[in-house]
Amino acid sequence: DYYSSGEYYIVKSNVISIQGRYLPTKFTNGLAVTKMVAIGGSLLKGNKLIIGPLSATWNGAPILTGFPSHFDQPDIVHADYDNVGNLVDTALDASKKKIVHVKINDGSPEGLLVQVNRWTASVGNEYVNFKITMHSRPDQDGHCGNFNGNAADDDRMAVRQRVGTQGVPAGPELLFATKTPVTTAGRPDINNCPTATLEAAKTDCKAAFGGMSPK
Repeated sequence: DYYSSGEYYIVKSNVISIQGRYLPTKFTNGLAVTKMVAIGGSLLKGNKLIIGPLSATWNGAPILTGFPSHFDQPDIVHADYDNVGNLVDTALDASKKKIVHVKINDGSPEGLLVQVNRWTASVGNEYVNFKITMHSRPDQDGHCGNFNGNAADDDRMAVRQRVGTQGVPAGPELLFATKTPVTTAGRPDINNCPTATLEAAKTDCKAAFGGMSPK
């Protein structure tokens, strides 16, 4: 439930940085969806892996260009692109699965896992959703929370208070080549709406309009 355009920390820690680029589509009434996921940090030994709905790159070079396909950097990361696995969002069409499975070597047998589901059926409205499976790290935070065992402080409002509202700063921490300006609309910001109020509004909109928000 994060709706502003920009690049934000999904996971920020001392050894791994996972960032999301959020942008709107014409179907989301100006609210942002996840368009790309970028992974970097010392676990990747200074390399950058970026996955979007239509392409993926390793240090800017295209990878996973076929379907299915594989990519491997020994002792660092392995990625598979196929239609195998469960959906992150079970409400979507399972017959159209396009999934990138990433396993990063973090010293554990299971590794740090990132699953990225690509949705490409509507031209111009492509997006991704994702699931991260990892061990907690010291000083971890980001839009996925701080992994301290207390779900209450992973509420959107609490996370925004801790990590800020302007996203990843321009400079060496930013894994993307450019930073999207974070703008403030001339109206109340849905990101500042308390969770309980927002969920009640979603329910009302669904009942009134047959969807999550008016069209």
